[in-house]
Amino acid sequence: AETAQLAQRLGAQALVEEDLDRSLLLARQAVAIDDSPQTRSYLLSDLLRVPAVTGVMHGESDILRAIAVSPDGRTLAVADYDAGLLFFDARTYERIGEPLPVSGEADWRPVAYSPDGETLAFGDGRRIRLIDARTREQLAVARVSEGDVGVDGIAFTRDGSRLVVVVNHGETVEASISVRDAATLAATGPPIAPEGFGGTYVGSYWHPPGFAVAPDGRSVVIASDRGELVWWNLRRRTPTKRVAIGAGQHALALSPDAGTLAVGVEGGIRLVDTRSGAVRTAAGALDGAPSWLLFSPDGETVVSTSLDGTVALWDAESATRRETLRGHSAAVEQPVFSPDGETLYTVSHDGTAIAWEIGGERGLARGFTFTRDRAPSGYDGHPGSFSPDGRLVAVGLNGQGIRLWDATDLTPVGPPLLGTGGEVYSLAFTPDGRTLAAVTVDGRVTLWDVEGRSLLRRLSAGGEVLGVSISADGAILATPGPEDWVGAYNDPAEGGVNRWEVATGEALDTIALGVPAGDVAFGPAGSTLAFVHERGGTAEVWDVAEGSRITTLPVESDSRFYYAIAFSPDGRTLATGGLEDPIVRVWDIPTGKLIRELDQGTAGAKTLDFSPDGRTLAVSGFEPVASLWDVATGARIGPTLRAGSRRADIDLSPDGRELLMTAADGRGAIWDVDPESWAQRACKLANRTLTPEEWEEFLPGRPYKPACAS
Repeated sequence: AETAQLAQRLGAQALVEEDLDRSLLLARQAVAIDDSPQTRSYLLSDLLRVPAVTGVMHGESDILRAIAVSPDGRTLAVADYDAGLLFFDARTYERIGEPLPVSGEADWRPVAYSPDGETLAFGDGRRIRLIDARTREQLAVARVSEGDVGVDGIAFTRDGSRLVVVVNHGETVEASISVRDAATLAATGPPIAPEGFGGTYVGSYWHPPGFAVAPDGRSVVIASDRGELVWWNLRRRTPTKRVAIGAGQHALALSPDAGTLAVGVEGGIRLVDTRSGAVRTAAGALDGAPSWLLFSPDGETVVSTSLDGTVALWDAESATRRETLRGHSAAVEQPVFSPDGETLYTVSHDGTAIAWEIGGERGLARGFTFTRDRAPSGYDGHPGSFSPDGRLVAVGLNGQGIRLWDATDLTPVGPPLLGTGGEVYSLAFTPDGRTLAAVTVDGRVTLWDVEGRSLLRRLSAGGEVLGVSISADGAILATPGPEDWVGAYNDPAEGGVNRWEVATGEALDTIALGVPAGDVAFGPAGSTLAFVHERGGTAEVWDVAEGSRITTLPVESDSRFYYAIAFSPDGRTLATGGLEDPIVRVWDIPTGKLIRELDQGTAGAKTLDFSPDGRTLAVSGFEPVASLWDVATGARIGPTLRAGSRRADIDLSPDGRELLMTAADGRGAIWDVDPESWAQRACKLANRTLTPEEWEEFLPGRPYKPACAS
């Protein structure tokens, strides 16, 4: 009991810990000490706090200020306040070699790769240094001034021929811009000295002045603290254009096509059309003004970083904040995109650099769009199912049809299977994976050859059908129905369960109930068949061979629309749920006793599925959410999982390690629900281990045995 309490305290501490890496390590250590539903829940919750984070890199000091990514996307150069330049592999996030020392003191040490990736320029106190990006041998060095100055900014022109250098002349003197030959670092002319151009301290943080080099390399845009954006011609050293933006210190970024300028303002950003001068402002979304701004390579996203440790993503067209990324525990400095725009890297005063996944997969979920269904019409939902070997995913389309997807890379496999006769409500594979059954709400049943992508046969249930199940030997198909409604919302005249022979489509028999069945499921051995009464939720389990009822599992409820049911893998347990009842009930079939009630807190369970070991029950709702539950204790494991909008269907993979979610709007996701994978992911993201000092702080008196190896 003491060990369990200690583990749970560690898990709870992980969720309030500001440092991302330490948080992940504490949650992982809690599971190592006591692997329980509670500690797994803490670990899952911790991983879901930062879904976009793909890796954490650690500096030598507590302050990382600047970052650059090589043009091939393989290497990151990070300016560490004390240690100098650090290099990281952009794929593994591991350190490459020893730090490159710098000399002199400076508040800011900018760094930039040349467009061809062969050289790296950085500010080293009062000097600019140019090194070979591969060997790190010094190629050139130049002193920017004899006075008390530093280098506040460096940017290569797009053709790589020149360096634009922002020179800081001290707090009381305005900064200047020096244009240098990118090979020799020799000045190509006198410096440019814009009025009101200079960095400043915001609290204890130095902010270099905002500037951006135009893509054509002919001009530079600066943000003046006197309230102007000013375009300077680099050859003539003269201003060519001015736009009023308001007084103050402004972060600045120029879009790749030079058509839009992003300017930091109090509480948000301002987007300026460089051709027309039109301005769009998005304020009130941030606490203070942005520290840095950056456009994505495609120009569709603006990134802002802030002193409060957050990173915001803005839609460049609508000037609205799209997402806020949280993971840093201190002020965030320079951001930089990978060349393909899929990954964002940021550095912070918490001593870490973080890699964020901006496009594609996000953390534990692999998202995809399988159909388009913007508005509900009639039945609102799309079923999804793994094939028995886990290689394929079948999903119901908007309208009449099914589509198969590769479960590994989430790409469509072959043409869609059209001609289901209506919107598909439920899907089921035969155990050998060769046949796929689909049922529609209005009673049409179709059987499909999976390999040949062809229709095998059509069946008709003759009324509303809410589920389908195939026996363990693949021989028998069962569906609820038919229903013959006397009038809208009145009691049905009849109801039951139909059974067909899969090979021939021949109707075998109907179990007449006198009430409609909501969902139906064969037991794992195929000898039992269970179904839930659509009204009231009472479940029945029948012996298939004898055609007799084994047990009745009563639910005392006036609610309608109970149509979720699932057998445990050993066939001894049954789970039932429905639309208007927040309780999912778990029953012991041999005794007929209710053994567990899982309270979701909101009404509606749409689909249920047990893991292969029977320990976990997955539940989807009439919202785009799913939840995981420990069957033995009734404890919920982690927060809700989300995908798309409106209703959601679920299906666990055959190995139980992944959960397919398909939402009513046509978006889906495959979630990693494997606790072993969660543990590995936490260690990989943290990219370090608990230090002996941290161990003594959180686990005093216990032998030092960190779960994440160094």
